[in-house]
Amino acid sequence: MSTTTLMTVEQFARMTTPETVDFELVEGELIPLSSGTPLHAKVRHNVERILGNYFAQRFIGVALGEVDCLTAARTIRRPDVSVFLLDRLEGVDRKKIPLPCAPNIAVEVISPSESAVDVHAKTLEYLAAGSQEVWQFDYENGEVFIQTPTGIRLLRTADTLETPVLPGFSASVSALLAGF
Repeated sequence: MSTTTLMTVEQFARMTTPETVDFELVEGELIPLSSGTPLHAKVRHNVERILGNYFAQRFIGVALGEVDCLTAARTIRRPDVSVFLLDRLEGVDRKKIPLPCAPNIAVEVISPSESAVDVHAKTLEYLAAGSQEVWQFDYENGEVFIQTPTGIRLLRTADTLETPVLPGFSASVSALLAGF
């Protein structure tokens, strides 16, 4: 019988960046993150850039790439991109990790190595922690899933992503999923 030594959120936060850069903390256990492919990185960059352009014109929030977010008492997740509206960050020490809350919108670029079960569980976790939406980018199939507490929308490359969370935001799915 093997035993697992669990880590607290505080212990994880005190670890130096090189020790934690490739891990999330899930129910107290260090879980390695899968390495992203160049296409994964490109899609993440597209999303972060397009959201950054939106926020440069509307000062209502920020898009942050790969920042640690507390999603449960013993869990720290690192979405590929986190969208925070400014009111959610009010009073938060922006020099400390993890951020003490889930993002308004958690964005995950699905890696081929991730199982559907793991992606679904992570999505439900973000929503339970207070995320209003979770965007899942499946570049292999040219699809984007937008999940909210009340349902799921499927968008394909010919569609446009819009959301009530970000008034006036509009981006073509093909631009978000564009490779190189």
